[in-house]
Amino acid sequence: MKFLPIALLSFAAAVRAAAQTVAPAAGALPASAPVSAELSLWELLVAGGWVMIPLLVISVIAVALILYYLLALRASRVATPEFSRQAGDLIQKGDWGRLADAARREPQALARVIETTLTFAVENPDVGGAAIREVAQSEGNRQSAALTQMVVYLMDVGVLAPMLGLFGTVVGILRSFGSIASEATPMRTMLLAGGVSQALVATAAGLVVGILAMFFYSWFRGRVQGLISDLEAAATPLVGAMISRLGKN
Repeated sequence: MKFLPIALLSFAAAVRAAAQTVAPAAGALPASAPVSAELSLWELLVAGGWVMIPLLVISVIAVALILYYLLALRASRVATPEFSRQAGDLIQKGDWGRLADAARREPQALARVIETTLTFAVENPDVGGAAIREVAQSEGNRQSAALTQMVVYLMDVGVLAPMLGLFGTVVGILRSFGSIASEATPMRTMLLAGGVSQALVATAAGLVVGILAMFFYSWFRGRVQGLISDLEAAATPLVGAMISRLGKN
C-alpha cells in the first residue's frame, strides 16, 4: 500500500511545483498589487479551480489500478510449473478425466486453454489435429486479449488527466479575463499575469498525473507481453502432446 502515499505526494509535489511559476510572476508586480508573492499548497489547489477535484479522484483511481495490476499480473495467473508438469503427466497417461478436473480447479490462463482444447477434442472425436490446434490458438488469443485489456484503463487515465488539466486552465483563463474586464487599464496586465499563472496549476497537475499513469501503463504493457509469451511457451508443447496422445497427428 506504500504506492498510494507516493502517488498522492507526487500529485501534491506537481501542484507545488507550479508555485515556482506563480511566485515569480507575482513577485514581479508592484507592492500595491493584490497578488501574494508566495502561495501555499492549498491556495494553489484552490487556484486550479474545481477541476482539481476530478484530477485528485483520477490520481487515486490510477493508484488503485497500479496496486491491482501489481497483484494480478503475476506468472501464477498465466501458467505455473506445477500445473504444467501435472498436465504433461496426465496427457502422457491419457487420463482425460483427471486432466479436465485439474484444469477446472486452476484459475490460470493455461488451464483455460487446456480445458477448452480437451473439451473440444473429446466432444468432436472425428476432428483432426489442425482443428484442435486452431481451438487452442483461439482460446490462447482470448486469454491474451483479456490480459491486454486489463491495463488499457491505466492508459485511459493517462489520456484523460492532461485533458482535464487543460480544460481547467482554459476555464481559469476565461475567469481571469472576466475579472479584469471592469478594472482600470494599469491593473489589467497585473491581474491577467497572476490569473494565468494560477490557472496553469491545473495543467501542471494534469500532466504529472498523466505522465505517471502512462509510465506505469508502459511498464505493465511490457509485463503483459512477457506473460503472453510465457502462456504460449507453456501451452504449445502440452497441446502438441495432447494431439499426439489422441492420435490426431
